[in-house]
Amino acid sequence: MKWVIAFSCLLMVAGCSEETPRDVQALVDAHGCGTCHRIPGIPGATGRTGPPLKEYHRQVYVAGILPNTRETLARFIEDPQAIDPRSAMPDVGVTAEEATLLADYLRSEP
Repeated sequence: MKWVIAFSCLLMVAGCSEETPRDVQALVDAHGCGTCHRIPGIPGATGRTGPPLKEYHRQVYVAGILPNTRETLARFIEDPQAIDPRSAMPDVGVTAEEATLLADYLRSEP
């Protein structure tokens, strides 16, 4: 069963755009980020439950309460309820390293 999941992730990563690092694509797929969010450059990330993450570098706040810095965004991605206990975003098991990688991608300008 694990090989099926790994193979599926590899197939999804193979379809990412040239601008999207493969490791970011793999993290988005593995943690299901695109289920809730629209994420530019990530095929299949077309969710509508959470906010769209296009041009995130222009956002002033993370979770509506903290300044949008690399560190605060990474902390929120890693443990959303630690930042805002009322957040609808679930803890999806992202590590600190993965959260930093995702934050860097989201905060990068297109």
